[in-house]
Amino acid sequence: MTSYLIRTSYDLSSPLNRSDQILIPAALWTALDQEHGQSQGQGPMFVDVDSAGFVGRLRPAMPSDGLPDDCCRLPEWMNLRLGLVIDETWICLSPCQIPKAGHLILRAHHEASLLGLEDPAASLTAELSGSTGLSWACLSIGSVLPLSCGSFDVIDILSEEGQSVSAACILDCDVNLEFVPALDHVESESESKEEDVPSASQPMTAFVPFSGRGQRLGRS
Repeated sequence: MTSYLIRTSYDLSSPLNRSDQILIPAALWTALDQEHGQSQGQGPMFVDVDSAGFVGRLRPAMPSDGLPDDCCRLPEWMNLRLGLVIDETWICLSPCQIPKAGHLILRAHHEASLLGLEDPAASLTAELSGSTGLSWACLSIGSVLPLSCGSFDVIDILSEEGQSVSAACILDCDVNLEFVPALDHVESESESKEEDVPSASQPMTAFVPFSGRGQRLGRS
């Protein structure tokens, strides 16, 4: 059941602007829920967003949200990924199923974001699981996570079976978090002299300062 809605944006100050959640009309959410969602014990409802290569989680609008019946509301990072800078553009939302994540490879935009954290894996786990705000239920390769501790690119996702996937659910699963060098990382002289240094396109073999940290993410 593909839905076509007019895209609008969350207020930049809204906590939902730093989430994976797409606000849709309550009536549409009910219809989708009856066909795909939580009423059938399937957990959150995920949708492919405008065939743009990433997935979002649906959230029903409340009367206080003031959402028109033909509109949806997206966080800023989704709008940027869609390349849309003007509201009131039609987009399509298509329900989809995604596997559980088993391994995430992230890259900080600023190395200071990691160096300033006593335990980066634990801090990222807390943010994604909602301990410090809204939880995330799904991640997609190529997306930017606008977390309070900094921005992180999703470089790669492996399913619980170890297969590379474009998107995955991170709720109620043990996920290993890895970090490749930050965007602004500057190689030291010793690093530059090392032979056979893996390229940035091979994050599984790149320099990983915090590896193999299994963390339980989220709750349904």
